[in-house]
Amino acid sequence: MKKKLISLVLFFVVHSALIAGTPAPKGQDYLNLDFEQKGWKDSVKGWSIGGRSHTITVDTTEKISGNSSLCIEGKTKKNDFGVARTTFPIALVRGKKIKLTGFIKTQELTGGHAALWWRVDGKSKKGGSLAFDNMKDRAPSGTSDWKKYAIELDVPPEGTGIMFGVLMVGSGKAWYDKLEISIDGKLYDQADLKPVVPTAKELAWIKKKAIPFQNANPKAPHKELMGLKKVIGDCHIVALGEATHGSSEFFKMKHRLTRFLAEEMGFTIFAIEANMTEARKVNRYVLYGEGDPKEALSGLYFWTWNTREVLEMIEWMRSYNQSGKGKIQFMGFDMQVPLVAAEAAREFIKKADSQFLPLMDKSYEQVKKSWEQIRKPNGFIKADLPKWHEEAKKVYEHMKARRDFYLKSHDFMEVEWAIQNAHIVMQAPEPYMHGKPSRDESMAKNLDWILAHSPKGTKIITWAHNGHISRNGKHMSSMGSYLSGKHGQDMIVFGFAFDQGTYTAIGKEGLGVYGTSPSEPGSVEWALKKTGIKNMILDLRLTRGGEKEGRWLNQELNSRSIGAMAMDYAFGKNNISEAFDALIYFETSTPSDCLSLRKKEKLEKKEETKEKPHEKK
Repeated sequence: MKKKLISLVLFFVVHSALIAGTPAPKGQDYLNLDFEQKGWKDSVKGWSIGGRSHTITVDTTEKISGNSSLCIEGKTKKNDFGVARTTFPIALVRGKKIKLTGFIKTQELTGGHAALWWRVDGKSKKGGSLAFDNMKDRAPSGTSDWKKYAIELDVPPEGTGIMFGVLMVGSGKAWYDKLEISIDGKLYDQADLKPVVPTAKELAWIKKKAIPFQNANPKAPHKELMGLKKVIGDCHIVALGEATHGSSEFFKMKHRLTRFLAEEMGFTIFAIEANMTEARKVNRYVLYGEGDPKEALSGLYFWTWNTREVLEMIEWMRSYNQSGKGKIQFMGFDMQVPLVAAEAAREFIKKADSQFLPLMDKSYEQVKKSWEQIRKPNGFIKADLPKWHEEAKKVYEHMKARRDFYLKSHDFMEVEWAIQNAHIVMQAPEPYMHGKPSRDESMAKNLDWILAHSPKGTKIITWAHNGHISRNGKHMSSMGSYLSGKHGQDMIVFGFAFDQGTYTAIGKEGLGVYGTSPSEPGSVEWALKKTGIKNMILDLRLTRGGEKEGRWLNQELNSRSIGAMAMDYAFGKNNISEAFDALIYFETSTPSDCLSLRKKEKLEKKEETKEKPHEKK
């Protein structure tokens, strides 16, 4: 998983180049381009930082201008990385030419390089980003003095978001300073640092409109959630996000909401950001009590879902199905790993179309070969993804063409699942290929496949990261933006947020518990904390042209977003009222009870307590 993440980061990294010119009008955002402002624990204010085994701080000992620079230091494996990123207001540069310049200095940087990067996102017929540069062919390494580097890109009019930043791969040190941006030759003059702070009346409006709740206890009575019936209305899709992949409160609340939606509002399918085929094993337990739920959950691969909280939700689903009060299913809509789907498709062909089996095996041998290559260092660069896709497509197209033949002797859903499994094998490499659907687009299509193969009027609950369920797809064409285009107001999107605390993630010490900066003035989380309500649900649709006291929330504001990687500072600009229909806020986050982490700690403790040879009596 680590190697895969590194390859993805490298794929998206981009660089910068200076244009001289007269200053443009005062910028709309303060971007801290010169790294003069410090954040929590000497982090760089206004920038999200992440990566693994690297330290990223504001450094006052090395600089090319001002009082400080940004320093990234890595001391461990060569393929580990550190990254700092922020966003740029896309409205200022659509249809224009941008240049980003910055100075970089390196010291004993081995096993990688230092770079600037810039990426323009949007829906592209060719797939991938609309424009990007990651200094792939000109990034410094080793030991080098301060030098200016540059990126120049044309921003397509259809761009939906811009992200840029600095990156270091490998061990050693790199410093970055004096970043500047020009638009059509005119220097961008960033705004002064003036956070948006709500007035007393605006805070009172939040208190008046919010639905407060005591805690995330999944067993709590439904009474305090009854106001959600009006918020959700007749929607058939409820999308539940998360601001980290490792907060216990988020997971418990999603369990609580799933129980509420099933018992009070007739929802019958739960679908999570996990591989489609593998999730069927969990579903067999939920529906029929088959197998070991703990083993099935572990079979979803990712430590993020392998938690006590999710396991308890699965156990509740089984109990609910046994109670006779209703029925709920557990499904997945992701497609990142092809092997189980390939084997499931093969098992069907073995009994339904055995003459095709030799050709299928030949095609899937290429899939397996490419998958094994991906798991090696720099695998995404070396693997023959087009060949994988070509061979997987042969199988998928053959099975689609033979659908009517299969239906003569096999159950409808058995045939549909077999063809979908072959589709998943073909989908898996597409996010890393130009001209192919992104992961988010494929996840949206897979969710629609689930709905299309369910009774008319089925109500479904989805679980994924805030970035995936977001309607506006600010920095990528998100799953939520695709679903929003098709389902419109028949879907309601709940983002999740927290003020301060800890969470499970992968960071400098590997998989473990990490902290992050508390909220700060100008952020959504800071404003929600100022209301004094510890936990709340807020209908953000009320800010869209409604009462004036709520309109301040319908603009670009800082909000936190952390994925699987630990981030000391994780705030970035986003219009939460465009991204989400409602927000679920917790004052405090605590780490998920991660079963993978328990296993790791148990093994480490076992190693520590082993009796050393010289200590034997």
